[in-house]
Amino acid sequence: MKNRIGAWVLSLTAALGLGLATQADAQTFKLSPGLQKKLQAGEQEPVGVIVRFQFANNAQGKQNLGQLRSQLARAINGLGPSARVINEALREGEATELWLDQSVYLPLTPRQALALASMPNVKEVFENFQVEVPRTVAQSTASVPAATPAHLQQIGVLPAWAAGFRGSGIRIGHLDSGIDASHPELSGKVAAFAEFDAEGNRVSGAQTRDTTNHGTHTAGLMVGKSVGVAPDAKVISALVLPNNSGTFAQVIAGMQYVIDPDGKPTTNDGAQIVNMSLGVPGTFSEFMVPVQNMLSAGVVPVFAIGNYGPSAGTTGSPGNIPEAIGVGAVDSNGQVATFSSRGPAIWNIGGQNVTVTKPDIAAPGVALTSSVPGGGYAALSGSSQASPLVAGATALMLQARPGSTVPAIKDALYTTASGGATKNNNVGHGLINLPAAMTKLGVNLNQPTPAPAPTPAPTPTPTPAPTPTPTPTPAPAPVPAPAPTPTPTPAPAPVPTPPPVPTPSPTPANPTGPAGFTFCGWENSRCTGATQREVAFGANGKFVTGTSTEDSFLCTVTEWGTNPAPGVRKACFIKNPVSQPAPAPAPAPAPQPTPAPAPTTKPRVLLVDDDGGSAKDVTTYLRDAVKANAVTGGAYVWDTRRGSVPLSEMRKADIVLWATGDAYTNTLTSQDIQNLMAYMQGGGRVLLTGQDIGYDVGKTTFYDTYLGSRFVQDSSGTSVFRTAAPLGVTNYSLNASGSAANQLYPDVLAATRGAVVAGNWTTQISAQSLPADPNPRRAAGRAAPQITAQSTETGSIVLFDAGTYKSANLGFGLEGLTPQARNTLTAQLFSWLMR
Repeated sequence: MKNRIGAWVLSLTAALGLGLATQADAQTFKLSPGLQKKLQAGEQEPVGVIVRFQFANNAQGKQNLGQLRSQLARAINGLGPSARVINEALREGEATELWLDQSVYLPLTPRQALALASMPNVKEVFENFQVEVPRTVAQSTASVPAATPAHLQQIGVLPAWAAGFRGSGIRIGHLDSGIDASHPELSGKVAAFAEFDAEGNRVSGAQTRDTTNHGTHTAGLMVGKSVGVAPDAKVISALVLPNNSGTFAQVIAGMQYVIDPDGKPTTNDGAQIVNMSLGVPGTFSEFMVPVQNMLSAGVVPVFAIGNYGPSAGTTGSPGNIPEAIGVGAVDSNGQVATFSSRGPAIWNIGGQNVTVTKPDIAAPGVALTSSVPGGGYAALSGSSQASPLVAGATALMLQARPGSTVPAIKDALYTTASGGATKNNNVGHGLINLPAAMTKLGVNLNQPTPAPAPTPAPTPTPTPAPTPTPTPTPAPAPVPAPAPTPTPTPAPAPVPTPPPVPTPSPTPANPTGPAGFTFCGWENSRCTGATQREVAFGANGKFVTGTSTEDSFLCTVTEWGTNPAPGVRKACFIKNPVSQPAPAPAPAPAPQPTPAPAPTTKPRVLLVDDDGGSAKDVTTYLRDAVKANAVTGGAYVWDTRRGSVPLSEMRKADIVLWATGDAYTNTLTSQDIQNLMAYMQGGGRVLLTGQDIGYDVGKTTFYDTYLGSRFVQDSSGTSVFRTAAPLGVTNYSLNASGSAANQLYPDVLAATRGAVVAGNWTTQISAQSLPADPNPRRAAGRAAPQITAQSTETGSIVLFDAGTYKSANLGFGLEGLTPQARNTLTAQLFSWLMR
């Protein structure tokens, strides 16, 4: 908050005449449930809110932008005595105009928010949502492509490029974590840049930068010189998610900036297309107004549909808004990606529930190579990657047919996609077909329209075989044959472990895998001896990795769910075993108190470090909090890289604190679960902490029966939670300074079997760039996300007192708290477990 907030809040209190408002008014006027709760709790501190006004706006085109500004000014002036105070706050930078949303950002107390909500020209008042960028899957590092990347060939860019359509003269709005404008792919590609703070104010003097890698990667897929669909287009970039965290006000400020960067609606400097690879799971009407106003201005909205699949009804807003182009992800074979969100979306429109089929369209989104900060490249997966391809394709269409309307663009994309007029809740109308869409728009790719300056001859160096034949999408061949040989019988029959069928030439040497891995079989063979071992698939330095839960696995693209090296013969590898010490000796201090729980106020604690050697070492972060709250000399550590924790070691402890850190697969092995159940049956107490334990084992009997928990949703989308009885009422924030700052995907939990939810998440937005297990068999065994309302029935902590045993299940990692907060919560949890 700014320095003068206290003074102007007092002035607003007097102007509003708060004595006229009652808490009952919140049920009549449009105060959000979150603000109602704060009001009922008697909270008096100002919080950032969005005050949205009633309006009736029918203007179209650029004049719509000017009308929105004047209309918002009239709405503020209609607030009576408080108008003067709010206008002063706007002038002083204490409040922010969000004209695209017909709203203002204001720091208000709950009572002030209630009073404003009661005014007739105010439509609703809600909290300034927190925004986060969840983690991105880095399938591998990569290098500048030697030829046209497979994702561009798959949608058919080559005929369009050959006809001279490369996006010249088109500007694409880019709302993300920033952009590295010095990257060779993006040099000269940034038409304008701005950064916005949490209140929606533009940051003065901000220079182009990417606070993570997400924004540079998505920008490259749109306008990158060798990896982008529209290499001659430019982006107007808005940094609205600094350091992977932002607010609703930042997003709206970024939206209105990219469509009118100079603030003059009569000039033609804004984006014709806006790509947003962010969203929140479910249907959030807060995005409706700004998206509809973008449409009225003739701007094409292209948004990621979300990565909350594979269950039905898992789409996110704004991608699932009926009027937006919601983009899902497919793999190199055109099959829907496991992680891609599925429809339908249920919207309440005019008091009626309306079922909308979503997504609308699909594009490649699995292991796409693009730019990352520092001049490098990486292959990432997500609908975040699919959406920029559609935005880039739209740029080529608008260059070829300037002035095309949004409905015309939609019709061309939808009716020419792989599914044609048929639409489903997996991929919408299907994979986009750029040449067919341009033809539907009236473009003759054999004789380019002489509109922009570029000549039909394409500027890039020749790429392999780009001949514009009638079938312009020669998809990469993910089903390779054995090494080329002139013999008439390729014999692709099942082969055991050895290399493929012999060739007339000497048997090729085994390929080289990642460091520390041993070759186990060529593509289309089966690898064995892989139980609970790390495995890899790929070639030429491009690999995907995972942990096998079975003795054998198929070395195929289908099995892994991704193609890390399209067009290249790949192989599989198994990580070399590490020497394991005998599990018998106890860890370091290993004091030996009597087996029966001693009647001390502090427990003996076994900290199980199950983070797999992550850079964010849980032992480093949790050691002090455990030692401070354990009996003297009664805290010791077991690192699971030594092997599964023996039951005998667990029984030495009053509490087993199991921390999984950044791990999101094999967080608990079957042996781990068996030992934990045996320990608990003997009266043990367990504290599980990790952001992906529910994601990984949420459907097991152990999770339900022994933890009293149900996995609800993979990612709360928020960094803030509040504890409740029996832990006391305390607010906690993840990822603050001094924490591990690794909580990007905390789970939402519900209580079962008489357990209680003792911590509740707040409601927030998440950017769409979520990881997915590359092996579909492993991914299928996980708990599917389900969208539920944020309420006291779901939350961040579940406590279960089963009589014989107790458990505390945390949907986040304790390492994500500051040292002081970590110590406080650890003390509360230990105290409850020992009661």
